[in-house]
Amino acid sequence: MPGGSLVERLRRWLTPIEELEATELRQRAEDAGAESVAAAAPRSKVTLRGEITSITSDAKNGWLEAEVHDGSGAVRLVWMGRSRLECLMPGRHIRVTGRLAEEDGKPVIFNPDFEVLPS
Repeated sequence: MPGGSLVERLRRWLTPIEELEATELRQRAEDAGAESVAAAAPRSKVTLRGEITSITSDAKNGWLEAEVHDGSGAVRLVWMGRSRLECLMPGRHIRVTGRLAEEDGKPVIFNPDFEVLPS
């Protein structure tokens, strides 16, 4: 049956859009060989893939921050000495590599290497 079985189509129709998006993000990360935010160990070098959900700049201190969701959780990325990066904006998909730290119990990567990916 085109589009999957009736049960599968009903499941997709009844599943909240946020859950479908999270499932898709997790699958893309897994297909790319990236770790999930939820499974990444603090203080380890990680490669994560996800969607940028917000960008903030602290021009006074020269920091740029982005929040990235991968479907399993969120990680905050902080670039010190940068007030903006033209290629980063909400909705873009990104792959990042860096040392995972924790700040206030939440995952953060300082000065990660990154690559903007096609959506």
